[in-house]
Amino acid sequence: MKMIELKDVSKKIKRKVILDEVNFTIDKGSICGFSGPNGSGKSMIFKAIIGFLNPDKGTVIVNGKQIRKDELFSSDIAFSMDNEGVLEDFSARKNLELINLLNNNQQTKDEIKQLLEYVGLKSDETKVKDFSLGMKKRLSLACALISNSPIIILDEPTNALDEKGKEFLKRLIFEQNAEGKTVLVSSHDRLFLEEISDKIIYVSDGKIVE
Repeated sequence: MKMIELKDVSKKIKRKVILDEVNFTIDKGSICGFSGPNGSGKSMIFKAIIGFLNPDKGTVIVNGKQIRKDELFSSDIAFSMDNEGVLEDFSARKNLELINLLNNNQQTKDEIKQLLEYVGLKSDETKVKDFSLGMKKRLSLACALISNSPIIILDEPTNALDEKGKEFLKRLIFEQNAEGKTVLVSSHDRLFLEEISDKIIYVSDGKIVE
């Protein structure tokens, strides 16, 4: 079953082609890697799938619903993208409590504490602005997991992670996938993608090249 489908998706920003006739499908319950240099269009593809980016042409279908037509933003996606939505002056626990409230989730304080421990963070009052880059990555993962969505998008999650952190991330992705979730991951770490992915989509200059 197709979980995500992009058909002829194109986008220009200030006359620059950002996405150029992008076509691909991702099956339900699969792990799909996205590889390509900085500025190749990987993040823009993710934003189009979520609904943050409105294509000039083409269609984006997520779990049977056309984005920007049936839904403005996909309700089936949780994402970790450059700490979007993270409040730096709040603690990790407070950030998760706010997301829990805004999304009408039902997680208890104990469950939020367990989620923080799951990603390797403490449930204390340390503000996010005092976190290391690796800790911020882990918080971003927790923000993506708290909604228990059927699709998870992870944009460059290996950045700032050491080998131990990458092994943790690999285990997390496999555990989420084993629960039936579809996972999309972009990374510059080719070996990491090869180890986790059912298929890898290579992006260059806004095009799918392989």
